[in-house]
Amino acid sequence: GSFTACSNVTGIITPYHQMAEIIHKHHGFCFVDFACSAPYVNIDMHPENPLEKLDAIFFSPHKFLGGPGTAGVLIFDSKLYKNRVPDNPGGGTVDWTNPWGQYRFVSSIEAREDGGTPSFLQTIRAGLCIKLKEEIGVENIHQREEELVKMAFKGLNEVPGLHILADNVEDRLGAISFFIDNIHYNLLVKILNDRFGIQMRGGCSCAGTYGHFLLHVSLCKSRKITEKINHGDFSDKPGWVRMSIHPTMTDEELLFTLDAINKIVTNINEWGNDYNYDVHSNEFRHKTFNGAEKEIIAGWFEMNNSTKIDDNGKP
Repeated sequence: GSFTACSNVTGIITPYHQMAEIIHKHHGFCFVDFACSAPYVNIDMHPENPLEKLDAIFFSPHKFLGGPGTAGVLIFDSKLYKNRVPDNPGGGTVDWTNPWGQYRFVSSIEAREDGGTPSFLQTIRAGLCIKLKEEIGVENIHQREEELVKMAFKGLNEVPGLHILADNVEDRLGAISFFIDNIHYNLLVKILNDRFGIQMRGGCSCAGTYGHFLLHVSLCKSRKITEKINHGDFSDKPGWVRMSIHPTMTDEELLFTLDAINKIVTNINEWGNDYNYDVHSNEFRHKTFNGAEKEIIAGWFEMNNSTKIDDNGKP
């Protein structure tokens, strides 16, 4: 079985060690994806109970502090490896070859499966992110996260018409998803960005199937929604806004965010009129948007670019 260690929608931790025990009693293997929780929890592949061991774990470190641009991490029991030929043969994967079609791959599994020039900088960056996490301390991370989640729950529950997904579970990591009555999730995140400089994710967080359960979408309703999507109309596609809380956030930053959400609810009829909605992309675009950013960005890739940028960021 392969599972997520923690939901990236609700922040709820999966009891993966108990699940591993059940799987191993039935002669299976347990693989766990720690992409959402790796920056915040201890990862123990070998707990005291041998039946609870994790046969493989993997995560992308992009959610770590400083994590964007890092290499992915895969750790597994070497007994699982049966490949005689690597998935991607390349430079550095063989001890020798000859003109008669003979060769021998290197014995090191890691080297054999990493053909070509290794991702040195990305790997170093991943290592530094993990080291920073260890220096902060998982207990300190957990304590601070608990404080912030409690504060966030209190503030969000005071917002009129706001619904937290899986609100019956407050014991979670810092991922809180919600929707607000009569406000499109993508409009909410757009206004948060444009008026307050706050970035949140709107949509289904790559968890559409889980979303069916969280939003109580029936088979009949799901078919109606997907039929419209198949014809290019995304207007009925359900979703939510995800607030990601990091232990380095200050109380003031979180309170500012909660206040911003309240102000949007209060002013949505006025502020919402500033945007046009595209049913084909499910996105909202400010009516004054003219695409000038594309021209500015294009200049970044000119090797001999001498264009000067003024104080307003315009050429």
